[in-house]
Amino acid sequence: MFEDPNLQTIAALNMALVLQLAGVAIAVMADPYIQKANRYRVYAIALIVGFLLWEPQFSMEYGDVLYRNAPIFWYTLISALGYILRTVVLYLFVRLVGNEKGTKLLHALIVVNAAFCMSSFFSHLVFFYDPNLHWHRGPLGYIPFGVSFVMVVWIVVSALMKYRGIRRREAVVPIIISVMVVIAVVLDMEAYFNARVTFLTVAMTESIVFFYIWLHLQFVREHENALKAEQRIRIMMSQIQPHFLFNTLSTIQALTEIDPERASKVIEEFALYLRQNINSLNEEDMISVTKELEHTRIYSDIEQVRFPSIKIEYEIEDDDFLIPPLTIQPMVENAIRHGVRGKKHGWVAVSTWREEDAHVISIRDNGKGFDVDKMIEDTLKGDHIGLKNVRDRIIDMAGGTFKIESVEGEGTSVTIKIPI
Repeated sequence: MFEDPNLQTIAALNMALVLQLAGVAIAVMADPYIQKANRYRVYAIALIVGFLLWEPQFSMEYGDVLYRNAPIFWYTLISALGYILRTVVLYLFVRLVGNEKGTKLLHALIVVNAAFCMSSFFSHLVFFYDPNLHWHRGPLGYIPFGVSFVMVVWIVVSALMKYRGIRRREAVVPIIISVMVVIAVVLDMEAYFNARVTFLTVAMTESIVFFYIWLHLQFVREHENALKAEQRIRIMMSQIQPHFLFNTLSTIQALTEIDPERASKVIEEFALYLRQNINSLNEEDMISVTKELEHTRIYSDIEQVRFPSIKIEYEIEDDDFLIPPLTIQPMVENAIRHGVRGKKHGWVAVSTWREEDAHVISIRDNGKGFDVDKMIEDTLKGDHIGLKNVRDRIIDMAGGTFKIESVEGEGTSVTIKIPI
């Protein structure tokens, strides 16, 4: 069937590229992690690249028959569409990276490029075909390449901006794809322009595969993070509910008999505590330290009804920064529950201040203290989930540090630092 080795090579290359396009389309269709908008973008890229792959070969094989009535018109139309669609593909790659900024400018570039390319029907500015159907570049023939170059730079900049910092390695795939496209364009410019399969078509096909794998990994990671966040909320809820809620209700019940007015006040504070606690659990972002301190004060006021011998002091010098929700309150709760609750003159001190490079939160108590090394060992076994949860959120959400110091019989100090 393929007596010419070159034709066999072209056929094998076509088969490989078509299978890759079809494979990505099927995978995206079945992948639950890919967002709907990105799924449509991948479909559009696959269709456009499929057209760019087959059209030159179709025209070379059957163009003399199909386009014989107006060959210059048809070849001009197909060439113009090729230039336009390549910039559209690059624009879709920009959107796959996740950049929503500057889309109006990119739209304008696509329209300008399309206008110049379509002007080839009545001018020789960008390109034209002579009566012998030989293609020639016009004085503005590099405009499509300039627009494509802007798109490629946009992909690189978007990736670097979105994934700067600890996630900068995730920008490697879009950057590699951009470099691959640039190399393919240079090779096409140096090679014969009317090749059956261009370097750029191959590069774009491989780019779809790379982008799909990259998108899948992105959404799997985000899904896993969401599951972890949901799990942390469950853990926090299970910790907060049993020991505090039931004891508070018992306290309110006792107060209704001896001091109804105070019982009413505690009920009001308890309702406010529950509302703020639920709101904090639903927070995906950090909250102001003032809001967290307010939540902590309401909690400590309720606890002081049950344990009037405990003294809780606040020394707030810095209150203009954000922290993860439910970070200070659980530490004060631990200080009361495991430290000073059994002492005759127990105290807990909450302080905030600002250093050169960080906002500092300190929670100290004069409670029983504990062996920090043993606590760390128990945490690795799955105990002290509350402390681990707070520490993880301080590090993951705020990029901060969490330090515990404790001396048995003297007390415990928790120091949290949030970088400025």
